Amino acid sequence: MKRTPLFDQHVRDASLVINLKGFARAMHYRGHVAEHKATREGVTLCDVSHMGELDFIGPDALALVQKMATNDASKLGVDQAMYSVMCGEDGCVIDDLVCLRLGENHFRWVVNVTKTDEDYHHILRHAHGMNVKVNNISSETALMALQGPKSLEVLQRIAKADLSNLPYYSLVQTTIHTKYAEVPAIVSRTGYTGERGYEIMVDRDRAPWVWDELLAVGAPLGIQPHGVAARESLRTEAGYLLNGNDMDSKTNPYEAGLGWVVKLAKEFVGKEALTKIKAAGVRRKMVGLEVEGPLTIRNGYPIFKGEREVGRVTSGPLSAAVTGRNLGLGYVATEHSAVGTDLEIEIRGTKRKARIVALPFCERKAKDAPAVFTRSPYGLRFSSAHMWACIEEGRQDIVAVGYSDFGQRAMGDVLAIELPKVGDKVKKGTVAGWIDSYRAASDIISPVSGEVIGINEAVARDPSFINKYPYAQDGIMKLRRLPSDGFDELLSFEEYAKMLTGLRRYDNWTSELRTI
Repeated sequence: MKRTPLFDQHVRDASLVINLKGFARAMHYRGHVAEHKATREGVTLCDVSHMGELDFIGPDALALVQKMATNDASKLGVDQAMYSVMCGEDGCVIDDLVCLRLGENHFRWVVNVTKTDEDYHHILRHAHGMNVKVNNISSETALMALQGPKSLEVLQRIAKADLSNLPYYSLVQTTIHTKYAEVPAIVSRTGYTGERGYEIMVDRDRAPWVWDELLAVGAPLGIQPHGVAARESLRTEAGYLLNGNDMDSKTNPYEAGLGWVVKLAKEFVGKEALTKIKAAGVRRKMVGLEVEGPLTIRNGYPIFKGEREVGRVTSGPLSAAVTGRNLGLGYVATEHSAVGTDLEIEIRGTKRKARIVALPFCERKAKDAPAVFTRSPYGLRFSSAHMWACIEEGRQDIVAVGYSDFGQRAMGDVLAIELPKVGDKVKKGTVAGWIDSYRAASDIISPVSGEVIGINEAVARDPSFINKYPYAQDGIMKLRRLPSDGFDELLSFEEYAKMLTGLRRYDNWTSELRTI
């Protein structure tokens, strides 16, 4: 059984680790239902390092990608991504994939675990004679999925790049801050849950640092790791297909509802067959299924219309405990595929009433904007009192002031805060207010000098806003800068992080001293 780079984290935290498709995978941590709901309502982190990664590098990289993928990669700019399938000469699906364009002549595919070797050798056969190098870098790479409506806030706390304007199916090559080191990463705004989210690709040896840092900075927002049980129910609810269940070597893209990724205007392996399939029409279609009563449906269950078997369930169970309904995916004969059609599904030898329902089963929110815009700490300046300051874009006379992520974590849950009043003048290094938590009360030491022109009303109404959004765009207050305000004397994030490393070393040293 293979282990992902995060195996030790799963053994440490998961309530069950299983052998799934040859890899040790966390089935769940707190529980499948809780993890599913946490993704829909908050933020979760999932290890998807079992996935395969294939690199295409060289002058003919685009030509080879175009030859192998049904979708049109020529429309991708650098740092953009697309979803596609790869087919055989018969037009049937070999694998589905996400294609990332990392450079003019550099593409990377994320492919399915059970298909990685087959994909790699299939591509090599078709690359013969082309000026391109194809590498299987799966064993060198780790991949984490950070998903949920609060995913941006968590990731932005430690990501150097500004992610607030990163479009859906785009990516950025950036740096992730951890307490051990700065980690190069590829962050793509993609996902398999239907929620706003990000896939984070890093070197396998540094993956544990990034995993633990995300859990640490995401704690105030209730981040949870989730396992394969929730991953399966989330993707099914969102109407996303699984290779091996919902499509295989006998499935063509049109019947799977993936005709939108087949671009017949270009040349690719399987084009001739798919042209004929599209012209003839398909005999079966992928549909959403709902069964009546407290029942669940699973892969392989037969579907009937009267006495005639008209299809098979491919994905399930999606239970009422998660969605309030008992749902699944499957293929049925085209003539019985309309939404609302009454059917029966045979469950353990007994036919049960079912119907075809619309897909997806939930609203996909992957393109939604975040609730709160947040800043990258790399663009801020910091004081030793854990305050930050940032000059407003286009307004050199205005500075936003906030409390750092490290500062709020050290304080714990914030209970009360008193901020200065609009019109007050504050001086760098002096008390501008106070903040209270269960741990202690502390002064707010202004990092710069200025006149208060506004306070963040969200903080005033709910002081725990500081825990949830320490780098909110408006901070906790805004100042009109005074001459010699001291902004230029503040620490860069790199300098501040170095200071924090010293504080952590002191904490570790005193802890060891106390236990001798």
